Amino acid sequence: MKHSTVVQSRNMFIILFFVPSVIVHLFMSFIIGYSSEMISALFGLFIITLLFLLHRSGMNSLTLRIPLIIGYMLYVFIANLTNPDILQLFYLIFPIILVAVYNIIWLNVLITIITSLEVIVLFYLFGQTYRSVGETQLLFNSAFISIMAVILYLMYTFKITPEWNHIFKENKKMDVLLTSKESYLDLFIEHSEDAIVLFDLDLNIIALNPAFEKMYGWKREECIGRSPQLVPLSEEAMKTERTKNLLNGESYHFLRTKEMRKDGSIFNAELTLAPIYDAEQKMVALSFISRDITLRLQAEQLEIDTVKLRAIGEIAASVAHEVRNPMTAISGFVQMMNNDPENPYRAYTEILHSEINRVELIVSEFLVLSKPNPRTSTEFCIEKSLRDVVLLFEPEFINRCIFFDIQIPKDSAIIMGNEDGMKQVFINLLKNSCEAIVKNGTITVVVTFQDEVVSIIIRDNGPGMDPETINNLFEPFYTTKPEGTGLGMLIIKKIIAEQGGTIIVNSKKNHGTETMITLPRYK
Repeated sequence: MKHSTVVQSRNMFIILFFVPSVIVHLFMSFIIGYSSEMISALFGLFIITLLFLLHRSGMNSLTLRIPLIIGYMLYVFIANLTNPDILQLFYLIFPIILVAVYNIIWLNVLITIITSLEVIVLFYLFGQTYRSVGETQLLFNSAFISIMAVILYLMYTFKITPEWNHIFKENKKMDVLLTSKESYLDLFIEHSEDAIVLFDLDLNIIALNPAFEKMYGWKREECIGRSPQLVPLSEEAMKTERTKNLLNGESYHFLRTKEMRKDGSIFNAELTLAPIYDAEQKMVALSFISRDITLRLQAEQLEIDTVKLRAIGEIAASVAHEVRNPMTAISGFVQMMNNDPENPYRAYTEILHSEINRVELIVSEFLVLSKPNPRTSTEFCIEKSLRDVVLLFEPEFINRCIFFDIQIPKDSAIIMGNEDGMKQVFINLLKNSCEAIVKNGTITVVVTFQDEVVSIIIRDNGPGMDPETINNLFEPFYTTKPEGTGLGMLIIKKIIAEQGGTIIVNSKKNHGTETMITLPRYK
């Protein structure tokens, strides 16, 4: 319950005592016929009317209590001025008793001091009068005080106490509810897997949760009151536009963008951004919720690649079957013509035989794509498979003047999968590196073991690739080689995916190429 509601209830308590006091005062003044008492009673009626008008004007309960307290004190003081009486001095106690309901220490002290000053002033003005009070006047004041005491007791017992008990219970319930809600909300924010941040309108961080520290790499003390760089330079213009729209009241939901960690690494994120308003609908802050969707995007891409590979495999199996049968007959006839010493078209048939071999190569690669995932897997040592492939390439390295360096830990790593398939991957990648370097270069292979994965990095200092080539590297039939089929990297990706691994290729024009393969380690 709001504080103003409690103050309003306490104001009503004083008013409910004030009004009967004035009514009883007027009634007894008419009966006894004291004109001086009539003056103070009419003044009290004037004060009540004025307070009623202030209340009807919509004055806030916190503000209304000031004229209410002043009005009641003036009423009691005027009653003492118009009719000085020793018993009437006791009326001055009522403001102190009534003001105590506000439970404000400084206000109680202030009213007590003012009342003490009033008593001093009254004794200074009417000291002699207080010693010569008539019995009739004593009877009037005694009766009035007794009636007011009874009214105060009845009001407190039957009206005020139940109402205040109800208010206190409601306040306690609301406090418990608000405390529990705030606690649950704090716990939710603290344990959320999403990064949650609050920015002020100057884009400085005012609050953040542990998930933000984990996701972005920034510590809380490095961020509070500051504005760290959370986006790469390529996204700066879009961030500026988003911020402008947010400050204009717009919101963003599930916005996919690129974010940047403290170490400069970039990751894919999904953002929810919205302005925060106070009770008066004034914008006070901006909320920022970020979710790392790198794994989700990888899963989506893997699903797309799987569907693509399945479709290509089905087409490949059909095409390979339809092409291989007639090509077998054609190849046989061309071979017979080449073996004929009197063949006048030998130059043409030899070209024809070369092209048939090329078609056979494409058909063979089609068949690799069409083969399903092997049902049985075997355990094999990855470094042994790699060394076997390297042994095959040693003459090629010598012929091309390529310096080859291989770095393998002493411990062995066992892989569960298709060993022949992985050898084919290594052969294709080393062949690509050799063809890229042509002459005088370096190829480095680095193998590292971790608890659950094996990483193989194949690095060369060839001419590298441009961004377009990198983006289309695993697309079917995309190739930059004059004699290429555009299926080699697709086959590599398929074999590694069947092993449960991943492949990442990084390259830059004139700076070489690095291919990293990650495979699950068999325990």
